[in-house]
Amino acid sequence: MRALFRCDASVGVGIGHVMRCLAFADTLRWAGWSCAFATGPETLRAVPALASSGVAIRPAEDARLDVADATLMVVDHYGLDAGFERQARAQGATVVVFDDLADRPHDCAILVDPTPGRVADDYRDRVPGSCRLMLGPKHAILHERWLARRPDALARLAQPRPVERIVVSMGGTDPRDATSRVLAALARAKLGVHVDVILGAGAPQLARIAGMVGPGVTLHVDPPDPAAIAATADLAIGAPGTSSFERAALGLPAILIPLADNQRFVAAAFAAGGAAEIAPAECLDDPAGLAARMAALTADAGRRIAMSRKAAALTDGRGSLRLLTAVAGEEPSKGGAPVRLRLAETEDEAWLLDLQRQETTRRHARNPAVPGPAEHAAWFAGILNDPARLLMLVEVDGVAAGMVRLDRLAEEAASFEVSIAIESRRHGEGIGRAALALVRRLAPGVDLVATVMPGNRPSLALFASAGYRPEGRDRYRSRAA
Repeated sequence: MRALFRCDASVGVGIGHVMRCLAFADTLRWAGWSCAFATGPETLRAVPALASSGVAIRPAEDARLDVADATLMVVDHYGLDAGFERQARAQGATVVVFDDLADRPHDCAILVDPTPGRVADDYRDRVPGSCRLMLGPKHAILHERWLARRPDALARLAQPRPVERIVVSMGGTDPRDATSRVLAALARAKLGVHVDVILGAGAPQLARIAGMVGPGVTLHVDPPDPAAIAATADLAIGAPGTSSFERAALGLPAILIPLADNQRFVAAAFAAGGAAEIAPAECLDDPAGLAARMAALTADAGRRIAMSRKAAALTDGRGSLRLLTAVAGEEPSKGGAPVRLRLAETEDEAWLLDLQRQETTRRHARNPAVPGPAEHAAWFAGILNDPARLLMLVEVDGVAAGMVRLDRLAEEAASFEVSIAIESRRHGEGIGRAALALVRRLAPGVDLVATVMPGNRPSLALFASAGYRPEGRDRYRSRAA
């Protein structure tokens, strides 16, 4: 299946729209989707990494859209609304909208707005009644590399340690040249720390910033893995755009400097929750005052630890996976009840332990021993932070009825092992069949492999009905579409 993204970037607009689209595109590609971006030449100049990302690129024509063979359309553009999105729906595409303004009508199946404090009433009469709203920071679309760095970063920042590294990220293009003024304030503060500056290749002041680099300052231009840089920092100074959620996923304490109107609400929400400190844009013209703020937070380890905990609680870096499961949609059970997949959450730990302890689950498991609470807790914590595994709950009418898990097979390219367990009291309702159909829709371009233990006739029948074919001992495969 193909997903088509419509987004733009420029010096004035910034690169956040394109970067979060690329993050979700990588999640889709992980699941076997092919992805294309409809955008203009100015975007490619602002985000050179887009051209080398491996996605197809086609020219954008906002007035008229041809989705071609795309089954999924993702729109992340302040200048587009329901009129544009309706064209895609009329051509049979499922439309997903990324927004953070809530200021215009949309015609979409799913709308994602990670703004802290956002509620459904903000989109009342702006979306169809059938639209699925995914609101709040837990739905922030981040690249999986931030999730991978999260456990180590949180453990490090929970310690009362001195500040040794500060990361500065004032936006990919930084048209107001806030970066140079932050660097001037840092030089004035004389904190004795190393400073990592992240900037895009399309930033108009890039040459000037490069000229300010000296001992103790490293400039990273379009780094391939910004999470690796941020994960070594003890404090961040940045604009409250998309990168705010990336830093929060690492639990990184931050001083946020809003540079645009749409950033003020995000900054205020972070500050109100104790997840960051706001420094008004006017402080960029007051280097002494900004330096004093930096020095005060740098010296206060207790406040930084508290800020780290609050930031990490905002988002866990798994928003892209939540959206991936939502894109699968729903399938009916035998009785017609809607069956959906959703990403497993921390609060599902006890329910999943109960499922794993059921006799029908253990009877044909590879390890028939019933897991204890400690063993299960360790397994569960590990799987939530593992980018190679996807643990989902199967819900019927919004109530958990089972689980399904995908594990990428290291020995095979583009292949996952699929495991499924349905509550014993719900057997025979067609829930497993519906769940496997949703998994295939979620991951259309990969092979799905199941290991079925000898004598497990119900599972054999389930996988056979879902199109899995035998290959070798106890192994069954559903080939990529």
